[in-house]
Amino acid sequence: MALPPDFNDLVQQIGIELNELNSLLTQSIKIVRERINLFPENIILMQLYSTLHNFTLFAQNTQRRTQETIQYLVVNENTSEENIQECGEDLSEQLGRIIEAKIVVNTVKNRLER
Repeated sequence: MALPPDFNDLVQQIGIELNELNSLLTQSIKIVRERINLFPENIILMQLYSTLHNFTLFAQNTQRRTQETIQYLVVNENTSEENIQECGEDLSEQLGRIIEAKIVVNTVKNRLER
């Protein structure tokens, strides 16, 4: 069964959002490292650093999970419409989580830049 056209749009959107999240994470981690060098005993900065790294792991896991889902659908030619729909719902949920992560990371970045 062929994948619906909006499925590819969803996968592309996930890729775009993950790239933006990774860019924000790179910028934010750089800023927090600079602040930690100035204030090495600051617990809040260390917590932010840890939180940003957790989001980095989330982004990596989401990328891998998305690739595995697509691989599953491509390899299994006899995938039912119900399975495709479940995979689409799962990817949509992941997209929502990515957007939430971007909001949090952007908020942290903006606060660090003040």
